[in-house]
Amino acid sequence: MPIVRAAVVLVCAATAAALSACATRVSTDAPAGVTLEGSWKLDHAASDDPEKILAKMRTEAFRLLGRRTVVPEPRPGGRGARGGGHATQEAAGDEEFAPDAHGHRPDPLRRSPMAHVIMTTVARGDFLTVRQKPGQIVLDYGISQRTFTPGLRSVVSAEGGVGDQTSGWKGREYLIELRAQMGPDVTERYGLSRDGKHLIEKLHIGSAELPAVELTRVYNLTTEAAPRQFPVTD
Repeated sequence: MPIVRAAVVLVCAATAAALSACATRVSTDAPAGVTLEGSWKLDHAASDDPEKILAKMRTEAFRLLGRRTVVPEPRPGGRGARGGGHATQEAAGDEEFAPDAHGHRPDPLRRSPMAHVIMTTVARGDFLTVRQKPGQIVLDYGISQRTFTPGLRSVVSAEGGVGDQTSGWKGREYLIELRAQMGPDVTERYGLSRDGKHLIEKLHIGSAELPAVELTRVYNLTTEAAPRQFPVTD
């Protein structure tokens, strides 16, 4: 029995070490003089247009769905006919997105975990209040709220199931890294512009069913109050 227990301990230690190696090293403390605190409002003109990014993703999705897989024709007895004939077979899932009687095709992004990440980000609204204190960062959108502990690793809900989340300071930016079990890996970075007048959010969605995409959002300081609802923590 001691041998079995020792083996289990070694396996657990190796697994923990592997997970630690995958995570980006972050600091629990903000650099001296760096604070993201304030009330911010999205500057649409200075930010990436999410609709254009989704449109590009949609075009790529249709391109992938339009591919055909060429397979050898079955031969008598399972060995194929002489001459090596070929048949064209539609890619998996293509029928679901075939045009209807009016030539309209269903949106290929409706089940895309990558697109859902972008939509969730946009749905938080234009306002963001950051509250920063030792050991805690709060991102308050008025309609929802997210709380992070620098340096803490935790299992959270993610597209397709759950994921391993780590957050903390990486240089002068606050980094939130989510490694999903089934869906795309997602990285968020929050930092100030060089003049300190703008909060910049950089969202990176790792490649999954589509190539990786990035979305940059720029916020300006504001005295406007964000629309308030009962806060939802996510």
